[in-house]
This record gives sequence, structure tokens and C-alpha cells, in this order.
Amino acid sequence: MTAKKAQKIVNEWKRKAHYMDFKDILAIIARSARQRKTVDIYYPKTDNSPEGWREVEPYCLANDIGGAAEHLVFGKDRLSPGHIFNGYTIGTADDHCDSFIVGKIKRARPTNKKFKPRFGWRVEF
Repeated sequence: MTAKKAQKIVNEWKRKAHYMDFKDILAIIARSARQRKTVDIYYPKTDNSPEGWREVEPYCLANDIGGAAEHLVFGKDRLSPGHIFNGYTIGTADDHCDSFIVGKIKRARPTNKKFKPRFGWRVEF
């Protein structure tokens, strides 16, 4: 193996292994939501999607999934990695929010792309 190839492997490992603190991730998501801008999140593989970046319209934080979930307010409620981030994943052809476990989101970055809330959904941050 060449030194260049070995360095490429090390750099890829470092990139994948880099995790942001969940509080920093939530701050990025909340700021984007308040500005009605999408956010990119790096999320692990699920049954329906591979690991990688997903562009998401942020809608709310919750303590659970489903209709009985209580919505939480960033900066007011006590948040933890086990809480749920609900957002619409850009590029999907469905009409529902996806639920992301906050502690599984490895990284987040603002996109600076504006969005209009879909289907009458409210942005609650």
C-alpha cells in the first residue's frame, strides 16, 4: 500500500469518526428552523436509507414519536440525545415527517436554503 493510499484511508476514517456534540447539533438545527432554512444532517443507515448526509426541513423536537408525543422547545426544555428531531427529508416523495433520534445524528450543517412549511405543518423551535 502506498503512503498516499494509506493517508486517504486514515482521512476517510477520521471524517467518518468525527462526531459533534448533540447540543451543537441541536443549536444548528434550531437556528436553521427559526430562519426557515433546511439543514444537512449526517445520519446512520436505517431500514430505508443508507448512512450519509440528508437535507432536511426542520419542524420540531419531541419526546417520542407518534401522535402522543410532546413537542419540546430548544433553549427552554431540557433536551437529551434520546429526544426526537422531526423533519421532512428533501428528495423523498412522501407526505410525512421523518423522525431522527438526536443522539444518532453525527453532524449537522446549515444549508442556507429557504423552505416553506409543507402540508400546513408548523415549525416549532
